[in-house]
Amino acid sequence: MAEVKTIFIVDDDSMQAMMLQDYLSKYTTFTTHIFPSGEECLKNLTLNPQIVFLDYNFDKIGKDAMNGTEILKEIKAQKPETEVIMFSGQDKIEVAVNTMKYGAFDYIVKSESAFYRSENVIFNIIRRMKLQNQASTYKKLTYVFAVAFVIMIIVVFALWKMGMISNNPGWL
Repeated sequence: MAEVKTIFIVDDDSMQAMMLQDYLSKYTTFTTHIFPSGEECLKNLTLNPQIVFLDYNFDKIGKDAMNGTEILKEIKAQKPETEVIMFSGQDKIEVAVNTMKYGAFDYIVKSESAFYRSENVIFNIIRRMKLQNQASTYKKLTYVFAVAFVIMIIVVFALWKMGMISNNPGWL
């Protein structure tokens, strides 16, 4: 996952979702999809979102609607590489801690600074993705170097056994 291409915004408050989508629209590197319920989001996970902004309460949908934590668990079960950002009006530390415990990347309270914080979280996710890719590349290079070093030792040992390398260099 090298770059963010798709972002889901899951919120039963359509005005809030459209404002967030509008705020994020200044970045043309990814597309955003709005879903009014967690169930709709789960049905569309085949679009492979890299980031999901997920509301905690879905009061407007109905009493039988899944809450944000249940949706978060399901998203992480189906797409563990997807980063979920809880975007909620709940200003309770217990709710934030619980969502982080179940795999949320961050918890943003809907406030005056929420859109600015969402932008920063996206940049942090992108930065983390780049660092993970670099770490993976360095790990692969380390393995290649180790294999090459072992092969070099085997070749030197084989040449020494065949007498092509001696303990006495010719200049002594």
